[in-house]
Amino acid sequence: MIKLDKHSNLDYSVINISAFLIKKLTYKGATKYDALLDDVLNEIGERASTNYPYALNFLFLLNKVIYNEKTDTFELK
Repeated sequence: MIKLDKHSNLDYSVINISAFLIKKLTYKGATKYDALLDDVLNEIGERASTNYPYALNFLFLLNKVIYNEKTDTFELK
């Protein structure tokens, strides 16, 4: 969910998780979905799991991330 209200925690926002994913993919390169999810849960927290798919979709829609079907991984474009 991108639209926030006064009760939202910015640490678990789609924008923050997206920024974290870009940082991880920059250093790691091509990474599997589950490995990225584990990194998000370890670094940001368990509550980030609800917005993780939305953050990945957000990056995909912005054309920042591509999915490689042969290796079943995500990487920066």
